[in-house]
Amino acid sequence: MRRIAAWAAAAVLGAAGLVAVSPPAPAEAHGAEVFPGSRQYLCWVDGQTGNGQVDPDNPACANAYAVSGSSAFYNWFGNLDSNGAGRTTGYIPDGQICDGGGRGPYDFSGFNAVRDDWPTTHLTAGETYQFQHNNWAEHPGRFDVYVTEEGWDPSGPLAWGDLELIDSVTNPPDTGGPGALNYYYWDVTLPADRTGDHMIFTHWVRSDSNENFYSCSDVAFDGGDGEVTGIGDDGGNPTDPVCPDEAPGTPGAPMAMSITTTSAHVMWGAAQTGCVTGYDVLDPGSGAVLASTDGSPMVDLTGLEPDTEHTVAVRSRNDHTGAVSSTRTVTFTTLADDETPTPAGACEVDYSASSWGGSSTGYTASVTVKNTSIVAVSDWVVSFAYPGGQKVDEPGWSATLDQMGTTVTATRPAWKTSIAPGESVTFGFNGATAAAGSHPEPAGFALNGAACS
Repeated sequence: MRRIAAWAAAAVLGAAGLVAVSPPAPAEAHGAEVFPGSRQYLCWVDGQTGNGQVDPDNPACANAYAVSGSSAFYNWFGNLDSNGAGRTTGYIPDGQICDGGGRGPYDFSGFNAVRDDWPTTHLTAGETYQFQHNNWAEHPGRFDVYVTEEGWDPSGPLAWGDLELIDSVTNPPDTGGPGALNYYYWDVTLPADRTGDHMIFTHWVRSDSNENFYSCSDVAFDGGDGEVTGIGDDGGNPTDPVCPDEAPGTPGAPMAMSITTTSAHVMWGAAQTGCVTGYDVLDPGSGAVLASTDGSPMVDLTGLEPDTEHTVAVRSRNDHTGAVSSTRTVTFTTLADDETPTPAGACEVDYSASSWGGSSTGYTASVTVKNTSIVAVSDWVVSFAYPGGQKVDEPGWSATLDQMGTTVTATRPAWKTSIAPGESVTFGFNGATAAAGSHPEPAGFALNGAACS
């Protein structure tokens, strides 16, 4: 059996705000396949620089950065769907398998791109390897491993019909606690009939919630022994980050979720500028530090008063200088003792569209989204899919519209960054149908990854 050391062991976390941590408590599950390396993980390794910023050398990674932005790199372990519930065919569209259908809090759509220059792990067909999946946060669950069928054409979008389930394991062991580059590991024997370029897709299905994680790993069955090509100019060794005496950047907007009577999970976007060695969660009134991390952009707050509105602030630190950033805040209300939790981001949608009449294919659409959860939704993004070939005229109004294939995303405007509990927002856009009078309603509405009714 071939046991390949994780690339995670070679990558040094530092100024990018992703240093090894000892978090205060187990948090929401986050992670990605590190062997064979997933696109989001190897592109993050490829993008490491000496000043903590992300600057990919690999052309496919650079394109993913241009499409998805820096959040997918700083949060490479966050390719998720909070309501995935183990669903595959019929739920995640063909061509969007690598980002799980794009229903997560971060944009990983750039990692669906059909290209022949992604970082690639070289393997031998029929051999047994130790697969490794990062456990940035730990939770019980099942890992399903798929490999593309022999004869798969890598020049086309990845489809469910291309994949064969070859392995499934529940609750494998790990190398250490969450919040760093530890990983779950288990042995997988690869099919003996594979040759050339293929894709390995790993689906992490949590058993304690509906949250799922997705990893696409580009591999070549060419007699290799786990070598990785396509990373940087030096054959794949990540640059050791050096944390300068630079002021830490402000973290991204925080979100509160998994709220109970006495606890809440708070996560935020990693700071994308400056030298960041960790984060603090504060009481903005007294300035008291409630929790700290050495880089993980998430904490669990416990011991809270039930049925109470809480406001917490998050800031970045540079421990080399003692400097701290400005803060971002989030407000949430803990549940009463007899209250049933509502998923953060739960929502209702009202969609309407009117055609321009006659033989025209043009239409104008309006979407109203109501936040039916008990917590404000920050930096909101609404996503949905058009089944009838409709095309959206970007950018729209009261939100910035973007379309990739059948999936449309609407990103909040600068003047309306959050939706309070019970509040609604409305945005609109023009578009065109494939044929006059043909306008099937969109489906799969989601608010920051949480499905809407």
